[in-house]
Amino acid sequence: MNTRLRAGAGRAPVDLPASLFPVDGFTRVHDPLHARVLVLEDSTTRLCVTVIEQTSIFDDQIARTKKILHEVCAVDPAHALIVASHTFSAPHVHPPGHAPAGEEERNARLGSAVDDALARAATDAVRTLRPARTGFGLGACRVNVQRDVRTSHGWWLGADDSGPTDDSVGVLRIDATDGLADRPIAVLMNYAVQSSVLNGSLTRSGDREVTADLAGATAIRVEQHYGADAVALFLVGAAGDQAPYLTAVRTTVEENGRLHRSDVQEAGHTLVDLLGDRLAAETIRVTDRTRTTEPTTPLQVVHDNVEVPAQLPPAGGLHALRPTTRYAFTPAGLTEAPVVAARIGDTVLAGLQAELNAGTGLDLKAASPFPATCVITMMNGAAKYMADAGSYDRITYEAMNSRYAKGAAETVTARLAELLREL
Repeated sequence: MNTRLRAGAGRAPVDLPASLFPVDGFTRVHDPLHARVLVLEDSTTRLCVTVIEQTSIFDDQIARTKKILHEVCAVDPAHALIVASHTFSAPHVHPPGHAPAGEEERNARLGSAVDDALARAATDAVRTLRPARTGFGLGACRVNVQRDVRTSHGWWLGADDSGPTDDSVGVLRIDATDGLADRPIAVLMNYAVQSSVLNGSLTRSGDREVTADLAGATAIRVEQHYGADAVALFLVGAAGDQAPYLTAVRTTVEENGRLHRSDVQEAGHTLVDLLGDRLAAETIRVTDRTRTTEPTTPLQVVHDNVEVPAQLPPAGGLHALRPTTRYAFTPAGLTEAPVVAARIGDTVLAGLQAELNAGTGLDLKAASPFPATCVITMMNGAAKYMADAGSYDRITYEAMNSRYAKGAAETVTARLAELLREL
């Protein structure tokens, strides 16, 4: 079988004019959001990997994104892998009828701006298709930290240097066969951290700014290093319990159980720069030492829906959650969790909508028959947390704020490992 690979990549900023604001709690732009598209094809399959710098992408936008990619890139919707960068400092594109009161028109304009950026990035990706090689490299960088911390009132969000984490940096490098050896077409980075350095932070004037945060800062630095034509796609890993090592907003649990919040405000952007520089430097180091070869296996994409136990969302909503030693997890029957596995040369992508904890991601990598395995969350939709079984015993934030019951993560990862073996 002819497995000759071709690849093309594009990126485009999301145009958010001042007249759009305020929208979804944000009042202005600090740095632009982007859409990035990678198109891969061989003799039988065309595959598209897309990263949009949003917190999460709802089902209606996923459908719209797949339609755009089909129209622009001629990609089968089943072969479109769409990932949110998971920056917490971007306005949500709400489904029609679900925008905050009085913001329907601005929400629609926001959605159109994202769609336009996506179409431009996809157009460039198809335009630049050319023969390509791939290679995978692995490094390590500690810009993340375990965020589940034990307090006298129960487990809560903070920073625990001794807690489990996954500091591995997985890099899929894609080169043009006729290109410069030091100039990749695309760099796919897989790292387990939430892009939440500036989550909830306000400026001294009270503004909440749009920013691509850590994922965006890292991608921009990698692109600047390799030149204007290179595209860096940040694929968020099993980051459900992985916070940035430094954050602008610090929340502590007081002796009376109340939550105390402090904010370094504009200085938070310096933290983004520090962490972004560090993660980008390791990505570049790994990319530079990674040698690429022409794949000998065809592109593959397989999907499945895994039946798992469900639970009711927290009573009183997300903002009612507090550290506690008693919590009533309420079963809600069974539900399905969509999963996808894709093979690009000797590298595999194992993706799902839900946010896994780092320990679960490490378990899945260990169970994979491929040394080059990327675990990707926030793929093709958003489904909040899918915590490991121990998190339910400890009553962590991720376990309480989940639509999945204890055991779901273990069931899903076992099935994903099976799919990888089938590849």
